[in-house]
Order: sequence, then structure tokens, then C-alpha cells
Amino acid sequence: MTQRGIDVDVRLDMHVSPEALETKARAAIERGLTQATEHVLTSTEPKVPWQTGDLERSGSAVVDRSNLDGIVSFDQPYAVAQHENLDWEHPLKGEPKFLERTLYEEAATVRDVVAKAVRKALGG
Repeated sequence: MTQRGIDVDVRLDMHVSPEALETKARAAIERGLTQATEHVLTSTEPKVPWQTGDLERSGSAVVDRSNLDGIVSFDQPYAVAQHENLDWEHPLKGEPKFLERTLYEEAATVRDVVAKAVRKALGG
């Protein structure tokens, strides 16, 4: 190529491996989801109905690697009833819809945490 009378020879060799990018991205999403689900669990704790602490202690945050799903759950037999019953009073601590409300409140943070992990992994 000639530009203003100067011969310029520009060559750019790029080797991109889609498989390597996908591997990096999946690993980053998993790391981000792990951080994000832990954040949601921690943010939920002040809202979990409390009487003995068993419900709060039963909370867990895991990532399903096969589907890249972040899962926050409480596994006491009465967890769903505590979550769904809007008429139950919680005199010591907590509220109904404790997990659902937290997910709505923290949705932007969850997206940001996962996005940041992916950007970092892909050099962005």
C-alpha cells in the first residue's frame, strides 16, 4: 500500500481459537456466578425469618457447572412456607419473600459481578 509516497506493508496475523475463548468464558462465568450467588446469600441473611437460626444456617449458594446456573436455596422443610406466606409475622427478624426480594434488589449487582469476571478473563 502506498500512502503519501511511502510504501507501507502492513500484515496482521491473528490466530483465534473459538474453543479456547469458550473455555475461558465458561470458567469466568462460573467464577462470577460463584461470587454472585454468595453475594445474594449474604444479602438475604438479614431478611431470613429467624426463631432458632436453623433456617438461616440452612442457606447455601452453589453453581451448576453443566448449565451455568447459580442456585441459592434454604433447605429446611418449612423454608417454602416461610418464604411464601405473606400473613406470617416475624417478630424477631425476617420477612416473607426474603429470597425473591433479594434477587430483585441484587439483580444489577449479580449481572455486574458476572460481567466483570468475563471481561477480566477475556482481557477486556
